[in-house]
Amino acid sequence: MATVTEIADGVYRINVVIPGRRVTYSLFLINDHEPTLVETSFGRVFDEVKQAVGKVLDPREIRHIVVPHFEGDECGALNKFLAIAPNAVPICSPTGVSSVGDFTEGEPKAVADGEVLSIGARKLRFLLTPYVHLWDSLVVYEETQGVLYSSDLFGQPGDGPPATERDLSERMVESLRQGGLMPSMRHLHSALDKLEPLLDGQSGIKIVACHHGSVLTGDLSPYFRAL
Repeated sequence: MATVTEIADGVYRINVVIPGRRVTYSLFLINDHEPTLVETSFGRVFDEVKQAVGKVLDPREIRHIVVPHFEGDECGALNKFLAIAPNAVPICSPTGVSSVGDFTEGEPKAVADGEVLSIGARKLRFLLTPYVHLWDSLVVYEETQGVLYSSDLFGQPGDGPPATERDLSERMVESLRQGGLMPSMRHLHSALDKLEPLLDGQSGIKIVACHHGSVLTGDLSPYFRAL
């Protein structure tokens, strides 16, 4: 069954392990005035994910569902969540609108680079990162608590702890090399150039909520240097 771990105040990591896969799959639930789901995972695991969400709040209360890019492990259960959450709206990049809109037969919300959405006590800043690792990719920075929802960026293989301060940057790079999941260095560095300045200061990134592997805390600079 999917496990639920609170990684920051009101922020929950829901992790799914699929036997035989070299990575685990996480999505994140932000419990705020407008509850927000970042990713949905696969449609095939909807029942266990829905049950996990229900441990925190009524899934019918979800208002926003962020689609970092159009891929089964990111949004395969999107339609199933929309069916039970009548006020929920998918959020994606402008490039992703065609795929997400066709999949849902509805109108998703397209966000511009740097656009900020207030969901209550928290503000989500959307950063477009095309081709990291698909053409419609974006990441989300929650400014209040310093949480970066990084999708496939900074992910690691294996079933590690829910969160760690250990430096897993070497494992991250080796996994990327084996999987061939990242784009040209030009696209990758363009994304890192947007994110690295957010490491600075008291209001900077404190937590990296990865789609694959452990949530990262502590000194995050090794991950940027490694990439």
